[in-house]
Amino acid sequence: MARTHARAAPVNPLEERNLLSTEAVSRWAGLSLGWVEAVPDLSGSCETAGHTLLAMLDCGRARAEFHYGHRSTEHELGAGAIGLFAPGGHADVSRWRCDRVRRIMLQFDQAQLDDTVLSEQLARMPLRTEIEFHDDDLAGVLRAMVHEVADGCPRGALYAESLSLGVAMRLQQRAASRYTTPRERGRLSAAQAGRVEALVRARLAQNLSIGELAQAAGFSKTQFVRLFKNTFTCTPYHYILNARLQRARALVQGSMQPLAGIAEDSGFSSQSHMTTAFLNAFGVTPGGLRRALSGHAEPEGH
Repeated sequence: MARTHARAAPVNPLEERNLLSTEAVSRWAGLSLGWVEAVPDLSGSCETAGHTLLAMLDCGRARAEFHYGHRSTEHELGAGAIGLFAPGGHADVSRWRCDRVRRIMLQFDQAQLDDTVLSEQLARMPLRTEIEFHDDDLAGVLRAMVHEVADGCPRGALYAESLSLGVAMRLQQRAASRYTTPRERGRLSAAQAGRVEALVRARLAQNLSIGELAQAAGFSKTQFVRLFKNTFTCTPYHYILNARLQRARALVQGSMQPLAGIAEDSGFSSQSHMTTAFLNAFGVTPGGLRRALSGHAEPEGH
């Protein structure tokens, strides 16, 4: 997924107070999104130029009225409530009474994901407007997205693409469940898995996309992600992160290369990103591990 897909401004159809700056969103390589703080009373149109809109209450409570011509509905919404508004399913006017509400908004554009199989599946089983539903997994992905943008996108384009495909797959599963379509339960063959592993080893220090990994295995991106998780019991992003951590630890232990150089050679976006991931995985920073091995103090940047 190329960075050129990023919007110039956060998704904010009701023009609420942005929690993500335009600069922060410009670094994001995933589906277009926004994170906003709602005012106590608000009304307007949520139409988003023919795109599907996903909206979730991140926190707080709200009373919402949706008006469709002469018909209207009312909803009492709490944190985690999600609404899916397909093209043609947006309310003419929505009115909100909000109590300390933060809202995550995502513009779902399947063309942005460039996955032929996903597009064919959604053409057969299209998304439909759902005013309110709860999906803890989808909520977790949406929150991970906005926090990644707010932090400056330290995990890079592969993470953004992984999260965006995660949203697409959850929505496709919801659509497919109406048709009782069985989920993909297969695995990558040994040869397919071997090609993927070889590509990861060869390109570990460079940017890798899910599209490149899927091509090496011979599948579409969404098919590949499902088969990969069945084979390796983790997502492609976490598999590559672990491979980068293993390389970084070997270089910390076996060389005197500066930590900034190790981060670059291992494929991390920065030394600070490597340090955070290293600490989470091993319970010690790279500099701390090196000091423990050498038996004397050494600055963290070396």
